[in-house]
Amino acid sequence: MHAFLLCAGFGTRMRPLTTDTPKSLVEVAGRPLLDYLLNELTAGSALTDIHVAVNHRNAPIFRQWAAAHRADLAAAGIELHLHNDGVESPDDQLGSVGDLKFLLDEVGASPDGALVSGGDSLYRFPLAPILNAYEGTTNDVLALHEPDPARRAHSSVLRLDGATVTEVLDDPTGASSPCICPSWLLLSAEGLRAVPAYLNDGGPPDTLGGFLDRLARTHSVRAHRLPRTANLRLHCNTPDDLKRARRLLRNEPRHVLGPDTVRASLADHAS
Repeated sequence: MHAFLLCAGFGTRMRPLTTDTPKSLVEVAGRPLLDYLLNELTAGSALTDIHVAVNHRNAPIFRQWAAAHRADLAAAGIELHLHNDGVESPDDQLGSVGDLKFLLDEVGASPDGALVSGGDSLYRFPLAPILNAYEGTTNDVLALHEPDPARRAHSSVLRLDGATVTEVLDDPTGASSPCICPSWLLLSAEGLRAVPAYLNDGGPPDTLGGFLDRLARTHSVRAHRLPRTANLRLHCNTPDDLKRARRLLRNEPRHVLGPDTVRASLADHAS
């Protein structure tokens, strides 16, 4: 299975921290943010390739980052690939869905599905149990409880019927649902093939939430609910977000849920 990591943004809301450093490589607790996701993915038994979309301006920095990780990933049976989308300024960026299509044009849609993820979030629970349980035939998202309306406002919000996603709101103002959907999803080959059609129909290329909303209406999307636990996902999109993430990791455990808890939530979902 392939992983598509969308790291081609310019991090304009995190300036000046991102003037010389891509947002995904800004350090939290002494390590680049993207390293935390990479470590989670190496525990994915079905993962064979990681494809990272980067912009042209940041491509040299990402090449240095990738060179430091390729040997360890190869030892785990995973190949790391960088893909320069050619964009040189924020005004011309392709957007998250646009960069996903760019990666699909580069390498194709794998028949056993793929992980699609942004590079600006740190998860406080192991992702491998979810990744390893994925069979490649469904479109799956995470449903995380976020009681703070201010933080929900910076995420896609899910409306659910049981485990089925009925709507994905990128403007959650006034939404009654407390469930957010971070940019970490598992898409079937059919879900991946829906990306070009969504863009060709005029779907906004900027956020994955818009694409997921269309996918939920035309195909099906299911949600994995995790226990109601504070700070399961640290979204680092602004300097204040980064300060908060650094403070939490300095004072609290790296993971606040263990693998057994995550596996139990998957069993509950299956039942």
